[in-house]
Amino acid sequence: MPSTELNQNPDKQNLENQHLENQHLENQHLDAGSTGDSRGTELFDPQVPVTTTTRSSVTAILLLMIPILFFGSVALFSAGNEPVYVRPLDLPSGGGGFADGEEDAPETIIFYGMDYEGDAFFWCLDKSGSMDWGGAMEDLKQEVTAAVLSLSPSAEFSIVAFSSNTVIWSPTPRPAKLPEKTAALAWVNSLGADGWTCLAPAAVTTLNICNQSSHGARQVIILSDGAPFCNEVDTSNQALSEITGANWQQVPIHTVFIGSDMQGIDFMQSLAAMNQGSFHICEN
Repeated sequence: MPSTELNQNPDKQNLENQHLENQHLENQHLDAGSTGDSRGTELFDPQVPVTTTTRSSVTAILLLMIPILFFGSVALFSAGNEPVYVRPLDLPSGGGGFADGEEDAPETIIFYGMDYEGDAFFWCLDKSGSMDWGGAMEDLKQEVTAAVLSLSPSAEFSIVAFSSNTVIWSPTPRPAKLPEKTAALAWVNSLGADGWTCLAPAAVTTLNICNQSSHGARQVIILSDGAPFCNEVDTSNQALSEITGANWQQVPIHTVFIGSDMQGIDFMQSLAAMNQGSFHICEN
């Protein structure tokens, strides 16, 4: 009887056998996953969380690479022909860079006891007849000589003189080198006192020479011993207007007055004030 019952249900028996085989294969697959192959699955499985230790290691590596990348880029830049600007720590902001090409510092000259600072000096000197009184002309020559000799070769200068007319040593700015100094002083010492005080044309000429200079600290110095009377005419107001108008580059015009004439003092003081300059009185 039992054998007869089994033979009556062959399909049921086949299904049970197939189920047992599938279960056996599944168990083998799970056993293989629990061995060495499981490590590869863990490394690339996106579901596996990144631990704190992993983050710390990556951060440390990045921090070590930052100085390497920085100094490497500096080395590559320095290796070329382009200059590297380095600012010393003890300099103020903007103190770095090359010293070559910088402008020469202004120098100081002394003229009739006054200090004048600049890098180019242009004199306009009175040689009218009254400058022969009390030795004023000889004092002038000595003062100009000392001032010109004190100039450095990098400075520029020229000299103009006036009385009834205007005389010019050089119509262009000249470097203060020894040959130019020698020639200028020989010219100054040859001047003689005579004529009126026609100051305005000479001052305008001096400014035109000064304006040709490219130096950045130019100074004009005008010396006289009286108000600008030209051919018996007081030209004070006209002179102030013409000189200030010609000074379109706004170069400081310093005035030196010899004597005590109040009209002359007022004129020279006004001329300096209108042109950003200083005023000085010298007793003769």
